[in-house]
Amino acid sequence: MRTLSFFNNKGGVGKTTLSANVAYNFASTGKRVLYVDCDPQCNATQLMLNDDLTQEIYASNDDADASLRDSLTKTVYNLFIPLREGEPEIDSDVPVYRSERFGVDVLAGHPNLSQIEDVMSAAWQTALGRETASFRRVHWAGQLVSAMERADRYDMVMFDVGPSLGPFNRTVLLGCDAFVTPTATDLFSYHAFGNLARWFDTWVREYRKMSDANIETWKSFSSSFEKKSANLRLPGHGGRVLHYLGYTTQEYIKKKSNGQEQLVGAFERFRGKFADEAKRIASSLGQPEEDFLLGHVPHMHSMPATAQDVHAPIAELTTADGVRGNQIAQRNGYAERIRVVAEAVGARLLV
Repeated sequence: MRTLSFFNNKGGVGKTTLSANVAYNFASTGKRVLYVDCDPQCNATQLMLNDDLTQEIYASNDDADASLRDSLTKTVYNLFIPLREGEPEIDSDVPVYRSERFGVDVLAGHPNLSQIEDVMSAAWQTALGRETASFRRVHWAGQLVSAMERADRYDMVMFDVGPSLGPFNRTVLLGCDAFVTPTATDLFSYHAFGNLARWFDTWVREYRKMSDANIETWKSFSSSFEKKSANLRLPGHGGRVLHYLGYTTQEYIKKKSNGQEQLVGAFERFRGKFADEAKRIASSLGQPEEDFLLGHVPHMHSMPATAQDVHAPIAELTTADGVRGNQIAQRNGYAERIRVVAEAVGARLLV
């Protein structure tokens, strides 16, 4: 089973739309996909699950407090309840919901997931001090993936995360085989991408120090290291390492003159600069230099909003969903560009 995250510290780059539609493309090729929404904004959950399911998850009781408590146990938040109580292991027995139009299973997000940032921050700091229970906590994503692997329910697990460089997103990446960084071609996206490259330099070194120290402590004082670490999917052990697949760029809106698209110098100037920052990210993970551009994602205007309303992937939007006339050709063009990106991601992930 392979695990993948779409990750960037800047919002507004089409990350959730892209990752959900890539998940759809993987499912269309016969892959059994679990999509885990780890973004407190829950945009992926709203996109992929229909209104009846979201009502069942988040508002199944007339009492608001009771509905909140109930929803916590029906979403990704339930994984972390044992960790909040001081346990080193998650509760992987959580319900997943079928997105019929995307063809994937969804572990729904929850707004209260933002509270887990503090839990992971504390666990990260104490794990740096050789506290092995905390070291297990920060590998919650590996625990989840291992549970899914034992159940043989999925071929792929995909994680969506919020735009943050905090400890929680680090812990998601620790459970992944690989990640993709969606970007947009503007000044602020470029600077955010540079911050990401520098961040990887720092936290990869910090994690390696943490991992070496905890494993040394474990082996010195416990005869059960292999048993306790088996379900963590530790990077650097068993041949497993976190791999950077590359980046995508979200196209800006281009105006036309005499039927020809007009390039905007301010955007085109930044487009070519992302490659060097991508190489820095890869270098921090010990990967050789290569072309990390996975493709360009078109600006889809109002079509993602239409897809959100009907909980469908771009490629499956129909006239019944409100796509008519020239929009049908646009839909086909958008879907084809996303398919090309999905194939590029799959080719690098599944080797």
